[in-house]
Amino acid sequence: MNWKEFEITISLLLLFSSLLVLAFRNRRNPLIGFRVGYTYHSERVWKKVNTFSGLAMLAVSLLLLGMALHGTPINVFVPLSVSILLGIVFAGLIMARREYEIEEFSRKAPEKPMGAELRTNIKPYIFLQLTFLAFYLLLVVIFWEGLPERVATHFTASGPDSYGGKFWGVLGVPVLAWLLPFFLTLPAKDPGFFARANFYPKSMRGWCLFTTLLSLGLTLIFTSALLYNAGMVSVKAINYSAYITLGMVVLGIYFLLRDAYGGT
Repeated sequence: MNWKEFEITISLLLLFSSLLVLAFRNRRNPLIGFRVGYTYHSERVWKKVNTFSGLAMLAVSLLLLGMALHGTPINVFVPLSVSILLGIVFAGLIMARREYEIEEFSRKAPEKPMGAELRTNIKPYIFLQLTFLAFYLLLVVIFWEGLPERVATHFTASGPDSYGGKFWGVLGVPVLAWLLPFFLTLPAKDPGFFARANFYPKSMRGWCLFTTLLSLGLTLIFTSALLYNAGMVSVKAINYSAYITLGMVVLGIYFLLRDAYGGT
């Protein structure tokens, strides 16, 4: 699969996902849709937020499909798509909370999501993730002058198979990737965000550990790629970092499952 086929596949998957969200926008369920505490506990909020997110994803998928067919470079396609999707997610979160709070003041408002036991101090996890980013950016500053104008941006087990500009390859893509677990950690400070179903974590510590481990793994991969482009390490270092990151993800999933079933 070449990069154009990859972009088309991602666009079509997003298109299919948007149609699923729209198809289930009138039916609350634990599998499909914008599923957070505020939407799950209110049928009106569920419908409104999922209609918005479904239509927004549909529009974005068509935009990305057009870009893919036009031959947009992968180092533009990926950052743009991630940025737009993160924007949709946070617009949906803001809408869900605002609409629930409006409904809460009405006489017919359902019981507010109970999330006292979900409260977690996320500051240590946020600090760790910011430290990971600061460490990576420090390395970028140190090695910037010695990097080629075109750097390796994607690797197979045998070596790089895709190249891009130095700015996007070393700064743009890594920072956007780092933002994903960072933004996924932030909602843990709001118990209403996760108060949805019995199988959700009884403590948000597991969720924060999962996102922080993911952040650490991504930092490790991008640091290895940076050092490779600076001529400091071989491609084996990137392979090892990918294996370690996979192990971190598995460990993070263990923490999620442990908390979901009330373990300690």
